[in-house]
Amino acid sequence: MASMIIRYDVGKGARWAVVTGAAPIHPDDLVEAQDLATEVTTLSDLVAELDAGRALPSSPVAVPARAILSPVTADATLICQGLNYRDHAAEAGHHQRRANLLFAKASSSLCGPYADIVRPAGVELLDYEAEIGIVLRRSLGSGAVVDRSNIGSFVAGVVLCNDVSARDTMFGASFLQWYRGKSYRTFCPTGPVFYYLDQGDVAETIGQLDLALSREGELRQAASSASFIYPPEEALTEIAGLQDLKRGDLLLTGTPGGVIARATPEVIRILSTHLVDDVRRRDEIRVALDAPAFLQPGETLWLTLRDARRSLHLGGQLSRIVEDNAHVH
Repeated sequence: MASMIIRYDVGKGARWAVVTGAAPIHPDDLVEAQDLATEVTTLSDLVAELDAGRALPSSPVAVPARAILSPVTADATLICQGLNYRDHAAEAGHHQRRANLLFAKASSSLCGPYADIVRPAGVELLDYEAEIGIVLRRSLGSGAVVDRSNIGSFVAGVVLCNDVSARDTMFGASFLQWYRGKSYRTFCPTGPVFYYLDQGDVAETIGQLDLALSREGELRQAASSASFIYPPEEALTEIAGLQDLKRGDLLLTGTPGGVIARATPEVIRILSTHLVDDVRRRDEIRVALDAPAFLQPGETLWLTLRDARRSLHLGGQLSRIVEDNAHVH
């Protein structure tokens, strides 16, 4: 049985609850739920409690959606796939993918589904990336082989994520700094729900998820997880040959086409010609990518996730872009 679980705080400390009504899509929603009988504070420990049948529903609650936190907790390691949809790979100039692109993102970038996204001082090319996050059920170590027959023993469920990206940092910092450009605080809105799955449901469910993102009410991204180039089982097996992961860690599976930044021939020329000239490369990239076209303070993003197999809406994110007031003079 699948369950939608939220983590929330109404001023009494973070609590876990299972959603009994509709998943929230707006911060003004009121979520019908039941608190879970557990005192654990991390998603890792919650998954262990759920798998053991110990975190049982208790008292009913009505949770203001704006009180919902990221269900993925800060102890998690965040590993990301890049260019994992064919249309996005084509946008980036990688029409024929030959290898899985992996990178990391700081867990301090995690924030709730209705939190503001803060545009850092000096960043002009702020971009969105709607993504499906895969939460680990148990540790992943050297030699682990994940396939469709056993993926449910490794994967506990999914979450909706936004892999917010500062493109001028990614492409303008010395030798292209993806980690830096994707790891600013508030750069990973996550939730609203952790969609917890029985082991036997994982393979079918994660192959039939629908993802969408709108900017200022205009649809910009829409895709199905059936379009992954490298599905989660392949990515997890590859990661196991590289590093250890633990229960509760998060794999972001890449974003579909429709991001703001496009790898035009001019952008590719700038990157290759000015690889060791950071200032010139950043300045020319900002012109070539048309900085005013990127996310601006006051704009909003709306993301949604849906389990197509069950025709079940898994909630939505609504994020507002704000300036970094700490650096405004």
